[in-house]
Amino acid sequence: MKLLNTQISLILFSAFLFTNLLIEDVLCQDKDDIVAKAGNFSITLEEFRLRYEFSPLPQRSGYCQYDKKSEFLYTLLAEKLLAAEAVKNELNKEKEFLDLINYLFEIYMRDALYQIEIKNKIIIPDSLMREGMNRIAKELYIKFIFSTNPLEIDSIFSMIVNGSDFDSLLNNRPEASEQAEIKKITFGEMHPSIENEIFKLLPGMITKPVKLEEGWYVCKIYDIKKNENMGKEDESRVRKIVSNRIEDSLYQVFYKEFFRGVNVNADREIFDRLLNILHAYVIKNQNYFSKNARFRFQLGEAEIKEIKNDLDSELKKIFIKFDSDPVSLDKFLIDLMYGGINFNSIDINHMRGVFSSRVREYIQNQLFVREAVKKGYSNLPEIQRDLKIWSDYYLSQLILKQLYLNAEVTEEEALDFYINENQVVQFLDSIKVARLVTGNLDIIESVLKKISDGERFIDICKEYDSNKILGTESFISEYFSVNENNDFGKIAARLNINEVYGPVKSGNGFLIIQLLDKKPGKKEKVGLFEEAKEDIKSILRTKRMFGSLDTLASTLALENPLKINQDLLDKFKVSDVNMIVLKRFGFGGQLLAVPDYQPYTTWYDLYLKRLKKNLP
Repeated sequence: MKLLNTQISLILFSAFLFTNLLIEDVLCQDKDDIVAKAGNFSITLEEFRLRYEFSPLPQRSGYCQYDKKSEFLYTLLAEKLLAAEAVKNELNKEKEFLDLINYLFEIYMRDALYQIEIKNKIIIPDSLMREGMNRIAKELYIKFIFSTNPLEIDSIFSMIVNGSDFDSLLNNRPEASEQAEIKKITFGEMHPSIENEIFKLLPGMITKPVKLEEGWYVCKIYDIKKNENMGKEDESRVRKIVSNRIEDSLYQVFYKEFFRGVNVNADREIFDRLLNILHAYVIKNQNYFSKNARFRFQLGEAEIKEIKNDLDSELKKIFIKFDSDPVSLDKFLIDLMYGGINFNSIDINHMRGVFSSRVREYIQNQLFVREAVKKGYSNLPEIQRDLKIWSDYYLSQLILKQLYLNAEVTEEEALDFYINENQVVQFLDSIKVARLVTGNLDIIESVLKKISDGERFIDICKEYDSNKILGTESFISEYFSVNENNDFGKIAARLNINEVYGPVKSGNGFLIIQLLDKKPGKKEKVGLFEEAKEDIKSILRTKRMFGSLDTLASTLALENPLKINQDLLDKFKVSDVNMIVLKRFGFGGQLLAVPDYQPYTTWYDLYLKRLKKNLP
């Protein structure tokens, strides 16, 4: 039963969630003032503040000669330089990059449509604010009787009106088990239809049957208590509740009008073929999925890429039958790859229902995107700014990936190193962490608040683990090398002991970690080369990759002379609150507000050395 109201359907969220967010005003500078430039790009104060204040700033391990703002700027400059180099090398034309950016573009287009057609039309009448303030000053104590049968609820209501005792009737019903105590509620905690009825009543009175989507309710008021000390917080809460309800109403009207007479279908044969492949994949790999995940089977980028291999000859076939510009199976799978799909059972009928809903959602989203493009929302400055930020970030990652692939270490090179070092190997540091993974932003928000309130991260992990909503088998890891687990290990390695960091994107969800312990890598004499071969290769490959990266970034800086307005950077006030910002988009979709930040300044040290040598 859904007596308590969630204010607004999850699909309607289109706002930033802030955790202890504090944003200082820019002093007297214009947001377009340039803090740094090189070649054909520049970094404005607006972009710098957006990236800086919306990114968690990990504590540095050991000495760093730069302050936080400078360190952040040099990292940002490296990203821009590498992105420009990627464009020069035409990496921006690679299908993988284009697919990802198009996926992001469509999310931003849907959000723009939602903001302009719904969010921006919210007007809060004074009358609703007065009503809300009057209601929030009251605490109502209630119980309810529920039925899905209109004849039954009418009969119950008639019996109460004719003298039957409400509590006696309730005690013989299944909903009594969830009402051992009288519920205390106030404004915004119940569905508006019920709220409008109960706030009319005095203690001892009952409502007439109220119909909601799931059934009918009759409520009884047991007591009303008033709070005379209302303040700014209460006013802010009322404004948010009223705004959400108006937004919900605007959405319902927009949705009905938008889809009136629309009929777009998927190809049945391809639908069945893809469903069977998904079903076979889950059955084959079911032992590899986490038993404690919120969804039993979570398929994301890695899984869908593997599934695409079985459909290679069919990817160009038309799957979604739009009259104009129909959608190929390949394009649909790209959305499935980045957006994910989750199943709770291997039952084919369950999977068919989930997959059918996912296809229907995709069709609706495509219609939203096409409407936004038709209205010209792709030209909005904020859309172009945000997509450019993500584009630069992913292009820089392509360069990094290219350097890693080129940093291959042969067995002969590893053996030479082994011999030259007299069989002594400097092993990498190893770390132990606590980790929480979830695809649910509500959980992320709750966890961040608990951390902010001083709760121990380990205790939070235990709480969610017992409820089986973690995305990992165990929330405490064994010790592992800092070069393992993709970027996860590198992030954790920069933390101080007990420091919490995150969330960062991880597959279909988000990851929050705490560094529990760190063991420095030791120099050890290894008797047999075979025992240390893979470790040596990993060490040499990592050193070679970062050496190449430093050389490339510093060379690009020399070829495109840097200009940094240090005075402007020093005077520019920013918040140093260590926080994360998540963005939920209109009509669905969620992302970190800005790309993940990992400090990188060694290239700048090399740049300064090389620059000094070139001076007279």
